[in-house]
Amino acid sequence: MSLRILGGSARGRSLKVPDSARPSGARIRKSLFDLLAARAPTGTFIDLHGGSGAIGLEAASRGYAVTLIEQDTRAVGALEANARALELRVRIIRGESQKLLSRLGRFDLVFSDPPYQADIPALTAQLLESEVVQVGGLLICQHPDRLRLPEHRGYTREVREYGSNSLTLYWRDTVIDA
Repeated sequence: MSLRILGGSARGRSLKVPDSARPSGARIRKSLFDLLAARAPTGTFIDLHGGSGAIGLEAASRGYAVTLIEQDTRAVGALEANARALELRVRIIRGESQKLLSRLGRFDLVFSDPPYQADIPALTAQLLESEVVQVGGLLICQHPDRLRLPEHRGYTREVREYGSNSLTLYWRDTVIDA
């Protein structure tokens, strides 16, 4: 399977997608990056489930400082090869994002699209309670449209639907009390 980067310095160039990955479709990627161009055009970006690199490498192509987390060894190899082929500077960390959260630091944009067997509401709650999203930053959760993720104090929630997928956006308003 192959897909293309939609914008930025690597626009039109192909990504090699590992068999284990389930890449975000072009429609949802285009919509997401159009939104970010208007509301959060620069900053630090972390893709917590790097997979194919469709989101993280797209972000790097558009000028964000990107970190990708991936636990599958083959997918990590594909991410590294794609980043080299596209001449994109990204930081790739092999491991499970939930276990690494406390050590990752803070980011302006946090993207989470875990494998669908994951407990997405529980993971989202963990992310919202963590300090991974910078004040003024954005947590983006891609998930099946049948799931509804909750409101959370300190965040303004917005939901956008794209066929069978949704993006729930959490804009961080305040510091979360410990």
